[in-house]
Amino acid sequence: MNEAPISFEKPRGVARRFALVFSAALLLLVATGAAHFLIRERTGRIEVETRERLNLGLGKGAIDRGLQDVISDLAFLARHNENSDLFSDDNEAARRALAEQFRVFSRQKGKYDQIRVLDETGQEVVRVNYNGGEPFATAEAELQNKSERYYFTETWALRDRDVYISPFDLNIEHGHIERPEVPMIRFGTLMLGTRGNKRGVLLLNYLGSSLIDDFKEATANIADHVMLLNSDGFWLSDPGDRTEWGFMYGLDDTLAKRVPEVWQRIKAEESGQFYASEGLFTFATIHPVSDSAARVPYYWKAVSQVAPRRFTASLSGFLRQTLPLYVTMFVLLAAGSFLVALARFHHRQVVTEFESERRFRELLERRVEERTHELRRTEEEKNLVVQRLIQAEKMTAVGTMASGIGHEINNPLYAILGLAEAIRDDDEADQARGHADKILGYTRQIGGIVKNLTGYAQPFRDDDHEPADVNESIREAVSMVERTLLDDRIEIRTDLADLPTIAAYAEEINQVLFNVVRNGVQSVDGTGIIEISSHYDSERITLRVTDSGEGIAPENLGKVFDPFFTTKEPDQGEGLGLYVVHQIIQKYNGSISVKSEVGEGTTCVIEFPAMPPEEKA
Repeated sequence: MNEAPISFEKPRGVARRFALVFSAALLLLVATGAAHFLIRERTGRIEVETRERLNLGLGKGAIDRGLQDVISDLAFLARHNENSDLFSDDNEAARRALAEQFRVFSRQKGKYDQIRVLDETGQEVVRVNYNGGEPFATAEAELQNKSERYYFTETWALRDRDVYISPFDLNIEHGHIERPEVPMIRFGTLMLGTRGNKRGVLLLNYLGSSLIDDFKEATANIADHVMLLNSDGFWLSDPGDRTEWGFMYGLDDTLAKRVPEVWQRIKAEESGQFYASEGLFTFATIHPVSDSAARVPYYWKAVSQVAPRRFTASLSGFLRQTLPLYVTMFVLLAAGSFLVALARFHHRQVVTEFESERRFRELLERRVEERTHELRRTEEEKNLVVQRLIQAEKMTAVGTMASGIGHEINNPLYAILGLAEAIRDDDEADQARGHADKILGYTRQIGGIVKNLTGYAQPFRDDDHEPADVNESIREAVSMVERTLLDDRIEIRTDLADLPTIAAYAEEINQVLFNVVRNGVQSVDGTGIIEISSHYDSERITLRVTDSGEGIAPENLGKVFDPFFTTKEPDQGEGLGLYVVHQIIQKYNGSISVKSEVGEGTTCVIEFPAMPPEEKA
């Protein structure tokens, strides 16, 4: 009579304990799944935001470089020819020579519809038309007086070496918009005499389609939703169905009219990123040239718009990807809960308790092994990311250097071209030899520039470290900075002691010193001094880089080595320079510290262990 209640006691006890344990585990699983979904959604948003900022920065940089190239060409042509007898009435030979120079220059560049020189009365002295890749000089009888045109009067009103840039619009011929459409920007500057007096005006009619093509190429990764607008919100470039150059046709379809609140925010700020009901907007302002160099009363806006559906994670998609995983975890939790319930019910039975503990221990060991493997893989991925960041920052610096070095190479190339034509046309052997000597000098100059740039840009080797000369790295960094970032307003002083070598890749040490010196140069507003010194105390090599710049606020000193932290303008850098420097120095058991006071400048101290004599030998 007493056996029936006892036979049902075990199933009821196990079921009751199973329900308690499994309910708690199921709640934990649901919370984990919700957290997983939210993390994935947030990660997706961060990826989209970062991609938009980086690609829009590339597009802005492409336009900035294109405009600076035109301004550099304008300055080179004006300064190279302003002291000639071009404006003398009886010097037809000088005008023919200049027209030939402009014709060669137009064919080589391929982006100037017209190159013109006007005298002080507005009369064209020389005019070369691009003519679809077959440039020709306009006959003297067809040259016109442009004294009443806005671009001549605006340029003539400039001071010294200032630059005039016209609005970006479509070219108009005989009162009508040229077909097919020809986007055009006119650049102008003065040609001065030896006493600084105004002698004439040099004008370049820049084919704006080159600028738009460079922008589209730089933003190819987001080409389906990036646009370029003028200061009134009209589209200059748009991948969709919106009308480009609407202001030229009297239309009023603008971004300001379609989404006024979004446009007001974009117009009010220099750059930024924000969410609106229409999606994610990322924008940057492009000024054709700085206010100190030209009178430019307008600007452009580069804007990307990502639709909400592209950055919002789909719950159905998440379930399709993770449902097998969570079903497996559900089954495991159910099985585990049952085992725990059974173990608790039979806690007085030693054999059953031991078996449960063994199974739990095996499960725990598998999880620990899996977690250990994940941590090891994460560490390897971190090291790979650091190396990619180092190379990315290095290539950013190479891009900065190439921007300046490109024109440093172009100028002697054009000089070589002119001298070669002079040799061809000159019958006197002595003068031809003189021209040839100059060509050799310019060629060696170009070779030195290219050697420095290619040496800096090549990737790091994977073999063992070689002895690196720190002083030579300092000289390489100073040379690169002077070629690409400096003008005569900043003086670099060096005080280098005799140093032993260190065990490191010389290219990485070059990158460290270039980044540190570049940061010092960029912190100087106006004139200033950069001081670089090296010291050796028998065990460690100490480098000091001191600038007379604006200094760093105390609250920011502790963040200077954090990735993506920067106090520069949004379009001046992504904040990876000092982070990469810190990673490289730690790689070679070195240290770096920064001391700074606002208004007093900044000192960066770098230390490396010297290579022991036996290793050096």
